[in-house]
Amino acid sequence: MSALGKLVYKLYYGPRNKRAFIKKFGGSRNYSQMLKAEQAMKSYALNDLKIDAELSSSGKFKINFLTGDRFIHQTLFCTYSFLKYLEEHETADFSVNYYDDGTLGTSLITVLKKRFPQIRIITSGETERVLTEHLPKPKYPYLNKNVEMFPLFKKLIYPNLGSGGLLTFFDSDMLFLDRPAEFLDWLFGVDTSTDKAFCIQDVQRSYGYTDAEILRLWPKAIRHDINSGMYTLHSNNIDWGLIEELAKQFEKNYGPHYYMEQLITAILLERSGNLFAAPRSKYIVFPTYEQIQHQTGTLHHYVNESKEFYFKEGWKRQI
Repeated sequence: MSALGKLVYKLYYGPRNKRAFIKKFGGSRNYSQMLKAEQAMKSYALNDLKIDAELSSSGKFKINFLTGDRFIHQTLFCTYSFLKYLEEHETADFSVNYYDDGTLGTSLITVLKKRFPQIRIITSGETERVLTEHLPKPKYPYLNKNVEMFPLFKKLIYPNLGSGGLLTFFDSDMLFLDRPAEFLDWLFGVDTSTDKAFCIQDVQRSYGYTDAEILRLWPKAIRHDINSGMYTLHSNNIDWGLIEELAKQFEKNYGPHYYMEQLITAILLERSGNLFAAPRSKYIVFPTYEQIQHQTGTLHHYVNESKEFYFKEGWKRQI
């Protein structure tokens, strides 16, 4: 974006978008109440929340998050909600890794290491070194550009780059309401084959491009409405050259898009060959107020307007 474009956005589109965003949550008074509830959540997460699970840094199952100063309370509550449903003998099979999105300050990292020593923090400096080593800009210009432009793209790149084996990614704004039996049965039942993958399904297709546009560049139809908030795949199978080419072609033909990360993740999951899609009725993206009140299902992914009740009520149900 040019300097003039940035100025126009800051003076006109930015405020207009913010007004529309606040209106979506019922106006400024209700929006302020929601922010106050979120601050209470953040205070509790950093000062009172206890995660007692005996995790193992060498656990064969890796649970990865991308987090930062704005999301750390959500990350902690999602971690807590998942681990509390594991049996004691199961936790040693898991490691939990927080990838810094570049906004975790030194003081916050110190708090996390002190209060949650069993969780590994991967700093942005560490990740940037791995990015430079494995995806140098001259060879992967579009992947690097997307990492800089769209924070969501880091979800795909950071946990899987330079890693190996079966990796699981969780979005921070999720809470487990019950033991995720389908996921755990699938995970503990995975054998040595590397063609298996797991995903949850979105409330609608959110790939940023039309089906016709996608089919022109990726002729194999994407069968599922995949939400990249929770997925598992074998990172060894990731073809970074393919991802670079997809990012290049979609941007050149149809322009860049915020949801390109979700589209490419969906392609990677479906091309694995053996994808298990969790039932929508249990792994719920964009839960309704009634579903939140009644704690319906196994998982809630609080996107869009459902964040209001996530901050006002959802996290409190966990404690």
